[in-house]
Amino acid sequence: MRLVSDKDQEDASNYAMKGFAVGAAQWAGVGLFASALAYSFFPWYRRTQTVNKFYIVMCFGLGGGAYKSDRYMVNFERRGRAQMLDETTRQRYEIIYGGKKDENLPAPAAEQEAKQ
Repeated sequence: MRLVSDKDQEDASNYAMKGFAVGAAQWAGVGLFASALAYSFFPWYRRTQTVNKFYIVMCFGLGGGAYKSDRYMVNFERRGRAQMLDETTRQRYEIIYGGKKDENLPAPAAEQEAKQ
């Protein structure tokens, strides 16, 4: 189990809500299009009450929002894991090969005299 801070939780929830908004907008558009097609071709749909038509479009939007929110959350977690692995790999390389900090250190006096 990974411990997360309040800021991480807030970032994750904001990103998931962004995904929900995007998915709800996309799938509500699909629902409106499907409703328009059904209205054009099916007489029984024309007789359906407006409230029920709205409910059908709303179901499209809520379902799409839930799906997209989950996708955004999974991508957020994967991106966090990738950053964590990159950081760990960088730290291991610095331990094994030496970091940039070691390159900037002044050479010992004996080596400086040999170079001159």
